Amino acid sequence: MNYKEILIFDISSEYGHFRKYNTTTSPLTYSIPTRTAIAGILGAILGMERELSDGVYPDGVVPVQEFFSKANTDIGVQIINPVKKENVAINLINTKTSFYDLSKAGRTQIEFELVKNVKYRIFFAIKDNEKIFKELAERIKEKRHHFSPYLGLALFTSTIDFVDIRQAELVENKENQYIEINTTINLSKIKVDKPVEFDDTAMYSANNMPIEMNKNREVQEYSEVLIEKNGLPIKAKVENYYKIENYGNILFL
Repeated sequence: MNYKEILIFDISSEYGHFRKYNTTTSPLTYSIPTRTAIAGILGAILGMERELSDGVYPDGVVPVQEFFSKANTDIGVQIINPVKKENVAINLINTKTSFYDLSKAGRTQIEFELVKNVKYRIFFAIKDNEKIFKELAERIKEKRHHFSPYLGLALFTSTIDFVDIRQAELVENKENQYIEINTTINLSKIKVDKPVEFDDTAMYSANNMPIEMNKNREVQEYSEVLIEKNGLPIKAKVENYYKIENYGNILFL
């Protein structure tokens, strides 16, 4: 059997904002944190070095987005609290008045779409780096974060709670059946007809989300990600999936 050691933890906050790439003056939010946002949270917990300037890093430092790339790590997201959204006006600096002298800039109000009373369960695995895996687990257990983690905007500080460390078993769906998946689903990984068995009582949403960035914050991959807004399992025809005792079946973004 193919097994993977998984770190499981919960992220919660009163509000969160994960800005959609195609919105401008009235920022809209994804319902879940993007994979790239979660990578940033992991980097904050570990205290990974930040840029000296745009795209310039200290010698020997691997940028967060490259360190937590798809080639090195697996990240899955489960919705725990039902997705609720609210529009809130936030005060920002009005750079149109004065870009270089902020004392003259004044303020402006912009309406942001926010997700409210959020709680997500994160499933994390890393390839060939037991040291980082253990350090991350210990820091989450002890709430010993190097930088304060937040959900999208610095004013939305988050609570991170350790849940478990488990072995996940890779299961092959040999009979091509619909499997109940507890996490969100990256639809680009499913190559069959009628990949999802929809439930009339569920609330589904699919968004084109950034999956991977380079060190210059340039998106290298977008994917269509399917969620069920109340956190109910999604029945999907997947080629294979990971099964975790007491936590169900999961997929990685």
